[in-house]
Amino acid sequence: MANWMVVEEILTKAHICVYTLVVKQNARKSSIRRRKPSQERAKVTVDAMLDAAVKLLKRGGASLITTNRIAETAGVSIGSVYQYFPNKNALFVALHERHVGLVAEVIRRRMTECTDSSLEQLVESLVEGMVEVHTVDPELSELLGSEVPHRADGTVDFSIRFHEAFRTALAPHTASFGRKIDLDTRAFVTANMVDVLGHAVVLRRPRGLSLARAKAESCKAILASLAS
Repeated sequence: MANWMVVEEILTKAHICVYTLVVKQNARKSSIRRRKPSQERAKVTVDAMLDAAVKLLKRGGASLITTNRIAETAGVSIGSVYQYFPNKNALFVALHERHVGLVAEVIRRRMTECTDSSLEQLVESLVEGMVEVHTVDPELSELLGSEVPHRADGTVDFSIRFHEAFRTALAPHTASFGRKIDLDTRAFVTANMVDVLGHAVVLRRPRGLSLARAKAESCKAILASLAS
């Protein structure tokens, strides 16, 4: 059993290293292909096009999204669409980035508020934060997971994007952890659990399971993992 734990830990570290390298390469390529808005008017135009994409997603899924429909729904020219989104994949990347940007604001705020809190309070706040941001528009959250490709070139997974933040947040609580596992592995596992369980509480909660109970059980699972 001890040997298997060592192997499992090595594989987890390898996954983090390889995944981080791939994400950095993809993000670099995406930044070359898609022009980013630099002026306020341009940002308003891009937001209008992304809002149009969301409307189309809700109306008929990703298959309904075309440059013509985006232009028509957003009230902009085809040229404006191509100026910032040369293809559908670039649009998908932008949709994911905007969503994760909103998540980032909430998670960073929660971490800042829990600087001097206990490990239990930190975990509860992070789970609550994920629930908070996905409760605003659960339909869109579900569509981003089911209709918009998760591996759109240039998107960065939650656990990778926030790895350092989770590592920093967990560092003061190492005395509360169970068996000796390095902090990078703890951050990797915890970030993924917060991400997956936070989504599940909002989007995949079965009938009969209250929101409060789902959040409480999710926190228990995360804390149990850290204590193991």
